[in-house]
Amino acid sequence: MQSLSLLAVALAVTVAWLQTAAARGAEPGGGGSVRVAIVQFDAVPAEREHNLDRMQRLVEQAVSRGAGLVMFHELATSDYVDDIEPLAEPIPDGPSCRRMAGLAAALDCHIAFGLPERDGPRRHIAYVFLGPEGLVARYRKTWLFKTDADEGFRNEWARYDPGTGPEAFEILGLRATCLICADADSPRAIERVRRLRPDVIFFPVNRAAKVFETYPRIIALMGATTLVANRVGRSHTRDCVGGSAVYDARGRIVVGANRSGREEILYHDLPPAPRPSSPGGSGSR
Repeated sequence: MQSLSLLAVALAVTVAWLQTAAARGAEPGGGGSVRVAIVQFDAVPAEREHNLDRMQRLVEQAVSRGAGLVMFHELATSDYVDDIEPLAEPIPDGPSCRRMAGLAAALDCHIAFGLPERDGPRRHIAYVFLGPEGLVARYRKTWLFKTDADEGFRNEWARYDPGTGPEAFEILGLRATCLICADADSPRAIERVRRLRPDVIFFPVNRAAKVFETYPRIIALMGATTLVANRVGRSHTRDCVGGSAVYDARGRIVVGANRSGREEILYHDLPPAPRPSSPGGSGSR
């Protein structure tokens, strides 16, 4: 009788795991697709706790729909502000990363979002990838936006230090890299990404204008599936319209969110990374 009870428990656990894997589009063994949720929401400038509360609810909603990775826009925790000192925080030991890492562990998912980083005397526009085990990767915006007008506190050169450019990392079995908004204005950044040969490019932005017509050409040059997350709502003097999207390697939109300023969660199933060819095979990436 005890053996039958243990067998029933093991069977129930197995069934529950398979149901969770199916909801996320994953096969046992990790060989299936990964469902990504790209969140388009209104982050209130300088209101970090409010934004983190919203992000938590949106992550919970996305995971309930089978998402294994939830992606937010550039500077999602703070937006652009005049004085970044009260909001800049260390990675991964600051309040935003601690809270989102705890959520990722509790929900067994990955969360990617932008925040202002404090690293000693330096300040960065950073983007982090957190999983159940903690920090997976961090990217620091390198090609900063410069404007003398500083409308909406968006003269990045006046407040932030540059990073060192795109690098490759692995997340959920995929070879990935990251760019942030104005990075894509640099031909050097595009060439560096192309040479990395990623399976997927994470491209968080924080745009007010409808400039997405330029992205297909840029993404086609990089040659990989690209996930774009943009904000909506009021950012000081600017109304942000959204337009988050998934582009294929040729720069064509696979699925897109509204560009009318409404909040939305966009879902897309990323295919598994190509497997290496067997000895003597002809496959290549």
